[in-house]
Amino acid sequence: MESRDMVDFIELVRNVNKALRKEWDFQISGPQLVLLRLLKNNGPMRMSDLAEEVGISYSGATNLGNRMIKEGYLERIHSEKDRRVVMLTITQKGSEFYESFSGARDKAFGSFLDKLTEEEKNEFIRLSRKMLAE
Repeated sequence: MESRDMVDFIELVRNVNKALRKEWDFQISGPQLVLLRLLKNNGPMRMSDLAEEVGISYSGATNLGNRMIKEGYLERIHSEKDRRVVMLTITQKGSEFYESFSGARDKAFGSFLDKLTEEEKNEFIRLSRKMLAE
């Protein structure tokens, strides 16, 4: 990939983020959004698993979780299999907040995708998934 191509890609990411900020008033950090997405999609999770998925330390995840619990986005629950295991789960407020963000994200990103043909959109999605694959 040429250096200019990478600059163009980074510019696209910046412009998508800028469009998103216009659509939605950020009241939450990127890692907090990742935490909400993980819990919304996966259900209750242990703090150690969340820390690993978000890519932060256990203590960082604990601090992040505690702030989100205080704000009413998450709550602690005990595992049904082992009552000693504490898990985090998303609350109704957290789900509604994440859905609101998702709508704004889709609208902002859609303004860029709308410039592509259906074939180009499908190819873009295919290539994005390929780049994200482990």
